[in-house]
Amino acid sequence: MKSMGRASIFDLKFLLRKPVIYRWLPLFLSATVSCSLVATRPVQTMSDTQAAIKAAKEVQAETLAPELYRQSNEWFFRAKNEYKLKNFDLAKEYADKARRFAEMAEFESLKNGATRAEVIAPDPLATQPATPYEYPTPTATPFDPNPKGSDSSGGGAPAPGK
Repeated sequence: MKSMGRASIFDLKFLLRKPVIYRWLPLFLSATVSCSLVATRPVQTMSDTQAAIKAAKEVQAETLAPELYRQSNEWFFRAKNEYKLKNFDLAKEYADKARRFAEMAEFESLKNGATRAEVIAPDPLATQPATPYEYPTPTATPFDPNPKGSDSSGGGAPAPGK
């Protein structure tokens, strides 16, 4: 029977003889999985920010509250860049700042007498139901047991000499 100290030394020597990928693969996989579980993409925050900037633009915030509107666009630009670089914590922080500035710009514009510029028009295709395609009705052809050009023997190929 081997002693515990000796077995672990042999196991260590065996592990050191394996290619490098087998030694570092478990560490790499655990690091990758842990990072992907912790960092979530701020998709909803980015979408909310974009909607807030669009709403501010609808009430002419670029002319009635230019400083707040400019700051919202700058912070959103930074948020998009951080998102591209996969710095999701910074992207979320910047997007939140941009959304706050866009909401303040919208409020300031409405306070200064702005009205909504764009009225969402109804979709013309959504109001009219689509008519389904009417397939033509197939016409039946009667069965002819003796088609033209075939002999009466019932065989598939014509008889030689005929």
